Amino acid sequence: SVTSIGDYAFQSCSKLESIHIPNGLTTISKGTFDGCGSLTSITIPDSVTDIGENAFSHCYALETVNIPDGITAIKASTFWNCNSLKSIAIPDSVTSIGYHAFYECDSLTSITIPDNVTSIGDSAFQSCDNLTSITYRGVVYTNKNKFNNKIKEDGVFVEGINKLAWI
Repeated sequence: SVTSIGDYAFQSCSKLESIHIPNGLTTISKGTFDGCGSLTSITIPDSVTDIGENAFSHCYALETVNIPDGITAIKASTFWNCNSLKSIAIPDSVTSIGYHAFYECDSLTSITIPDNVTSIGDSAFQSCDNLTSITYRGVVYTNKNKFNNKIKEDGVFVEGINKLAWI
């Protein structure tokens, strides 16, 4: 049976609207669905433990996505320019969010970052123009650029932060 989808396997499939990935798949590789501009939904089974960089970047119509509990990292540019993405549930298993992970996700209004996240890459949430609520109770060393230079300025609300240090 198939356990991984190769790099850029479905890149720029502009008419692809939805995907149901069968249980047993463990890896969605780098750029697999990059540029699938009509993709609105995807179901990712719990068997998936690795999602590659740019896996869903430029999926302009993608509104929601579930991230399985086995994922430990949201890698660089995974959801870059998914400007219809309204909500995303980040599981407690995630410990790092890569640079540009949610860059230009214009429709994202709020996000809850699990306590286990200890690393957030540069510009992870930059240009998320409608992001007004970030909930995080863990400890991370970060700089303003990760949150579009808007934390505690311009009305972005950060709830429950134990420590946020600008470096």
